[in-house]
Amino acid sequence: MTIPIQGTLNDYGIEEIQLEDIADLDRLVAERFNLPLRPYSTDIRAALEIVIDNLENSEESYFSIFRSEEEAFPNTPFGVGFERKLWNYGKTAPLAICLGALFSLKGVEVVLADDE
Repeated sequence: MTIPIQGTLNDYGIEEIQLEDIADLDRLVAERFNLPLRPYSTDIRAALEIVIDNLENSEESYFSIFRSEEEAFPNTPFGVGFERKLWNYGKTAPLAICLGALFSLKGVEVVLADDE
């Protein structure tokens, strides 16, 4: 049995979690969304399961994604929103979906060790 991944709450009630690698991010997504363990952060089809689950099971679901080298942060061209006017960014579309879903839908901000 694995121990659930937990972080610390910041002053705004957001749980902050530092992860060492992408496999830990996949495990966190599976835990928080009650989904089977899959490569959510690297496989776009797996990441879209999170989107579909939210669209089918949320009363006020919203999802938007874009790619723009000009509007995003350096080296993170993919923007994802699970709430209007709130964007999370990632190097790849699946990574942006995972980070955006965790932040907007679960109140979890993830920092990956290789992004520091």
